[in-house]
Amino acid sequence: MELIRSNSTTHKNTAEAINQVTSKLHTEPALLLFFTSTIHKFEEVTALFHEQYPNSRVVGLTTTGEIGPFGFLENGLAAMSFSKEIGRISTVLMEDISKYPIFSRNDLVTAAKNTGINLNSQSLEKEGLAIVFPNGLIAAEEKMLSIVNSIFTNEGFPVFGGTAGDDAKFIETYVSVNGKISSNGGVVIFMKPSVDFFMLKENIFTSTGKSMKITKVDIEQRIVYELDGKKATTVYANLLGVKESQLDQYFMTNPIGRRFNDEIFIASPFQILPNGAIQFYCQVFQDAIVEILEPKNPFETLQQTLQTFTSQFVQLEGVLACNCILRKSQFQSQCLFPDLNRELEKLPNLGGFCSYGEQFNKSLVNQTLVLLGFGKKR
Repeated sequence: MELIRSNSTTHKNTAEAINQVTSKLHTEPALLLFFTSTIHKFEEVTALFHEQYPNSRVVGLTTTGEIGPFGFLENGLAAMSFSKEIGRISTVLMEDISKYPIFSRNDLVTAAKNTGINLNSQSLEKEGLAIVFPNGLIAAEEKMLSIVNSIFTNEGFPVFGGTAGDDAKFIETYVSVNGKISSNGGVVIFMKPSVDFFMLKENIFTSTGKSMKITKVDIEQRIVYELDGKKATTVYANLLGVKESQLDQYFMTNPIGRRFNDEIFIASPFQILPNGAIQFYCQVFQDAIVEILEPKNPFETLQQTLQTFTSQFVQLEGVLACNCILRKSQFQSQCLFPDLNRELEKLPNLGGFCSYGEQFNKSLVNQTLVLLGFGKKR
């Protein structure tokens, strides 16, 4: 029996789209994930999935592009089903993760324990994992991650996820659990799988060798006012050798990177504010040294990533993928989707979405692809 199944469609009629997608999924899975474009009314999609799977945990969210068995798609609906043989699963809808994420802590503790996860383990990487789907546009991913990680005595529990989108409208995003919808909360799924799993973060950027020090920042609002003691836009533009008025045109191809143990974590600029400050998609920190990045070849990088990823498994059952909206925009502008999809469709039972941010263990990152695979590892 297949442990994971996935499907997708671009049918515009919501009821027909759900019928098409579910035709290849489990009839009564332990968990069903759905990822929907805003072309479908989220309330209707949520209600129909919940009605069709009353005995399953049903989790959904809005996207800015979907990922199905054949790769990237637009204005679509994608879904994944996990059979009961996949292991033990529990879900929590955290409300108001921007202001009161701490109020969900007891629910998280209960859910993790009910899944069979030992919160005091010395080897948390062997206990299971959490999949998180925060709402976007409320700058609360880091707060949500902090609370999820706080329930464990030690560090090292695997956390994977992506931030809900709204097709780049930047108005409001939605998540849902078992029919209940939230625009200011986030979903946490605890899993204690009966099979192995492996997480991988792809980086399609490399350092230009040009660095800056963040000297004035509002961490909560993700706003950098000064770099190297001067106006942020001035320093950023000068190092790139471009006009300050044109700087935002280079944000997609030249984000900044934070280096930890020789690994680069990308922080993408979101917008320039009237005072010359720069707001980012994720938090950046006072006195941090950051490097300006430049892109590598996306197609060659994906080939290398998938080779590394699939080589971890003897048998790969299915893959959950979260891809940043800025990568999606880059791929579209360079007409890369056909080539990339020919690689992605080689992954079995692939599902996921394009996101407003990616979660990888304790960090919120940008402009990356994160992959979560289930199966039998080598």
